[in-house]
Amino acid sequence: MAHCNTIFSQILKPVPRHEFETLAKRHHSGRSFRTASRWPQFVTLAMAQLAGRNSLRDIVDNLSAQAHRLYHLGSAKLSRSNLSRINDGKPYALYEALFGKLLSHCQGVG
Repeated sequence: MAHCNTIFSQILKPVPRHEFETLAKRHHSGRSFRTASRWPQFVTLAMAQLAGRNSLRDIVDNLSAQAHRLYHLGSAKLSRSNLSRINDGKPYALYEALFGKLLSHCQGVG
């Protein structure tokens, strides 16, 4: 069976996973995650933002419908409680740094 990249995977392509993980380790605070990491959180929140989802239940239900595609994004399905726990009180500095890196990369291309 042939594999075709989804539009969402093409949207995530400018975010190199190894750079994201480096930033996530640098900006991590609090306890370590047992089962989930920041990458599945990022993929979940990016998908929720693009799909216009507005509640955790809505986000998780949408993700469950796309669960077979998450493997190809290097992500996993998060439960509502895990997503809530990861989002709770985590600093936004990771996403500021990520945006800065993406912005500098895009300015360097043009």
